[in-house]
Amino acid sequence: MKLEKPIIFFDEETTGTNTETDRIVELACIKYFPDGSTEEKYTLINPEIPIPTEASGVHGITDDKVQNSPTFKQLASSMRDWFKDCDLAGFNSNRFDVPLLSAEFERAGLEGINWEPNLYDILTLYRKLFPNTLSDVYKRLTGKTLERAHGAIFDVKGTKEIADILFPILVEQAETPIETVKDVDEYLQGENKRFDLSAKLYKDSEGIVRYNFGKDKDKSVVDNPGFGKWMINNDFPQETKNKLKTIIK
Repeated sequence: MKLEKPIIFFDEETTGTNTETDRIVELACIKYFPDGSTEEKYTLINPEIPIPTEASGVHGITDDKVQNSPTFKQLASSMRDWFKDCDLAGFNSNRFDVPLLSAEFERAGLEGINWEPNLYDILTLYRKLFPNTLSDVYKRLTGKTLERAHGAIFDVKGTKEIADILFPILVEQAETPIETVKDVDEYLQGENKRFDLSAKLYKDSEGIVRYNFGKDKDKSVVDNPGFGKWMINNDFPQETKNKLKTIIK
């Protein structure tokens, strides 16, 4: 690809998934220049807030690992100068990494990402090149065109064909034995288990029910009932509300 100006591929590990309230704990970057040269930057960052155990479970970074690391505010000025006027690239970076980085600059008292960079999001590109509608996935895996796509019975049959192709791949790749539908469901859920059908809530490895979205994501329902009461009084699935009521007295 021809570069008209430097482009920075970067990735962040964070305290969570909310770009407005969470913080960066690890930042890795490679700047690619038009002349073919590169420059790398890597740092752990003290987020100045506790790192939730759920986040540490994903990236392995705990409070003690960053306690002697610089804060983002200490790095912000030099980091922004290094990023300024560069295009930006990453995986799912348009939805998360870029807005969080901009928010961190602003929290440090600087201007955010305001130089109008070109954004090269690899996940967005992948989904553009390999769309995931049933018809697209079916053709990609079987080499055939799904007959009368979006006719319900044909979609059901096509979905079953896809399942039959993917299941042996899962059996081969999974670290634990996969034999039943329950095994597949447990594998897809991971460590945090679905508490309600719409997965607005989940149960962690210790059995604590937590929110799975919004401003209180990953917080305990018992310890933070206000958000749950708001959910009960608003447009959420009735099954979710019923389960919330069993927890919030």
